[in-house]
Amino acid sequence: MRARLVPVLLSGLLLVAAALPTSAQAPGEGTKFFMEYRAAFAKAKAIEDLVPYLSKARAEKVQQTPKEDRAKMFGLMKAMDVKDLKIVKESTSPTGYVLEVTGKNGASKGTINIVREGGKLKLDRESWKQ
Repeated sequence: MRARLVPVLLSGLLLVAAALPTSAQAPGEGTKFFMEYRAAFAKAKAIEDLVPYLSKARAEKVQQTPKEDRAKMFGLMKAMDVKDLKIVKESTSPTGYVLEVTGKNGASKGTINIVREGGKLKLDRESWKQ
């Protein structure tokens, strides 16, 4: 009887262990890209430094902005930058990824849209709420 009970108990323990959530998941492709973008943003001296990370539509908007206004726009971007970012969720979308993020200890909530263009990931849109 005891010999039969041990395999049953071990099987049950394995099933329970497999069902438990893991405490740390490896970041997904969208998350990795966004963190690369954030590192580039931190080092950037001008909006033009970020163009390689932007979707075609966003890059075109940058190019359409008069050069004298780009520095002001970039300064505003830096001033309004959300600190202490935490990626809460990464989801796939038909065009790439959607990240749900929080900042400033959860006081800010954002949605980041990342698209795949020409096989590469690009930042398409960020929207934030305080």
